[in-house]
Amino acid sequence: MKSNQLQSQQGMNLWGIIYNLIFMFGWSYAIGYDVIYFCGKHGTSYSTLCGAVGQNFIFLTISQFGSLTNRTITTRRKFVSIVVSSLSSGNPLSQKQWRSVAMVFSGLSYQIYLKWKELQRKQKR
Repeated sequence: MKSNQLQSQQGMNLWGIIYNLIFMFGWSYAIGYDVIYFCGKHGTSYSTLCGAVGQNFIFLTISQFGSLTNRTITTRRKFVSIVVSSLSSGNPLSQKQWRSVAMVFSGLSYQIYLKWKELQRKQKR
C-alpha cells in the first residue's frame, strides 16, 4: 500500500476534526458541550468512532487487496449479521430468503474463483 494515500486520508480526517472542534467549542453559542453530555448519557452514540475505524479498514482493504476482497468481506459480514440476528431473535429465514442468500453467495464465490484463476494464470507467466 502506498503510504501517501493513507497519509492523505489521515490528513483529511485530522482537518475535519480540527474544523469540527472549532465550530463545536470555539463560539459563544457552540453546542459542543451539549454533544459531550448527550454522548455520555447515550453510550450508543459512540458508534461514530466505530464508523471512523471501519472507514480506515475499508480504505486499507481496498488499497492492499482490491475491491473484490473488500466486497467479499462486506457481504460475508452482512450474511453473518443476518443469520445471527435471525437466530437470536427467533425469526427464521423463509425458504425464499435462503434461496436469495444462496444466489448471492454463489455469484460471489464464482467471482472469487475467476479472480483466483486469473492470478494463477499470471503467476505461471
